[in-house]
Amino acid sequence: MKNNNHLPDEKECKEILNSQKQLSLQSFTTLKNLSEISPLTKEIMSRQPTINIGTIGDNSKGKTTLVQSLSESIISRPKAEKEPERIKEREKNISQMLGYINAKLYKCPTCEEPECYKSFSSETPDELKCKTCDSKLELIRHISFVDEPELRIKMATLLNEKWIMDGALLLVAANENCNIEDNDNEKEENKLDNSILKNVIIIQNKIDTVMKYNTAKDQYEQIKKYANNKNVPNSPIIPVSAQLKYNLDVVIQYLSSLTIPKRDLISPPKFSIIHSFDCNYQDDDTHIGSDLNSKNGMLYGLLLKGIFKLGEKVEIRPGICIRVSNQETKVNPIPAKIVSLQSEKNNLIYAIPGGMINIGLKIDPLFCRGNKLEGNVVGHPDKSQDIFKKITIKCHFLRRLIVVKKKELGKHVEYVTEIKKGEILLLNISFVSVGGVVQQIDGNNNDEITFLLKKPVCSELSEKVGISRKIGYSWRIIGWGEVISGGETFTLT
Repeated sequence: MKNNNHLPDEKECKEILNSQKQLSLQSFTTLKNLSEISPLTKEIMSRQPTINIGTIGDNSKGKTTLVQSLSESIISRPKAEKEPERIKEREKNISQMLGYINAKLYKCPTCEEPECYKSFSSETPDELKCKTCDSKLELIRHISFVDEPELRIKMATLLNEKWIMDGALLLVAANENCNIEDNDNEKEENKLDNSILKNVIIIQNKIDTVMKYNTAKDQYEQIKKYANNKNVPNSPIIPVSAQLKYNLDVVIQYLSSLTIPKRDLISPPKFSIIHSFDCNYQDDDTHIGSDLNSKNGMLYGLLLKGIFKLGEKVEIRPGICIRVSNQETKVNPIPAKIVSLQSEKNNLIYAIPGGMINIGLKIDPLFCRGNKLEGNVVGHPDKSQDIFKKITIKCHFLRRLIVVKKKELGKHVEYVTEIKKGEILLLNISFVSVGGVVQQIDGNNNDEITFLLKKPVCSELSEKVGISRKIGYSWRIIGWGEVISGGETFTLT
């Protein structure tokens, strides 16, 4: 891009997109009438996912295997320079870092249901023929699967599912008991009760391991009872073998029928950073195209509203935070310019809210190295969010906590006691965890609490917040809340 103050012209856009001629070309002229744009617009759905589906379940339920079987490609996870969590993943064979993978869903107009539904990787051409009847397949959805970490390790990330998921796959292993009194299911209960998800599909995975024992039907009744207790009685229950790719066409059929939520394309853009890194330190198997992003900082996250365009000037907030004293912190937002937009390996010239997006910035890569910008927000310089010192949250606390389970004594239960002034709680706002000191307690049920934050945070009204309290030597989730008002803001330097 020759001119730093303007968007790339038509010729430059074609040069960027022509490396993937099997996909539809994007053009800035499409953005002139936003009322005609939708997540089902061909040139948008061809290159980027427009709906997010999360996976819920404890470890060893087959979440990663399922989404990789649906997309026919390997899941992408952000990489760090030292990667201690990735080493643990390989040793324990469990997911400890949030990852994502995109998949295109097609429908054959000739084949019978559910065999007519197919899924392929995100780079698959728009025009594709059915291997069974040689008919032309119709692209009906482009989905981003969010592979959630194991529950007990990354629960803080899961509490922010309002920002991540439009629907969910709840996995239950067919070779394990699904008793609704189990400790693990209590964790799932807390999770589903706090969510705003309406599109939940229950997957009875590993069905091949129990077929000769005839126990699948008994577990199906347990799952049905469990779903009724969790207020998702109409959710389908699908027996699946992700390893053998059995019954995946039925899962694709239900995913294809999910309603795509309305997206806000008019508001100023807001991009929540899940991970940041210096692309010069990435391995060769990274999901980021190194040719476009050389010597740039990279951001990986979710565009929540608005539209980002290639070549736009943006601002990262809070940015650089320097603590001068116990009562004073200097905040300096980071100006940058978008030099690349990608969804997995698909190049974009503009991105709308939907799936996970990779943004390459013209910025010192040192700012992005080692996930330093996790939890920051990217927006337009003149329309960015305020940076708060204090926030007021409408809190909803869990009635009780399951602390430990012993075979002899059963469950040890601790009830959530009242919050006191001066107490320090851990708040999970967007993708950042920050300590908050309770300064004021109001409301009819003492549920409107004002927190003095330990570090600057960008937030907005109605944003979901996870609340944790230190019990023993670890932080335990005691509830969630919504931001109802902001307090003092930081003066920018």
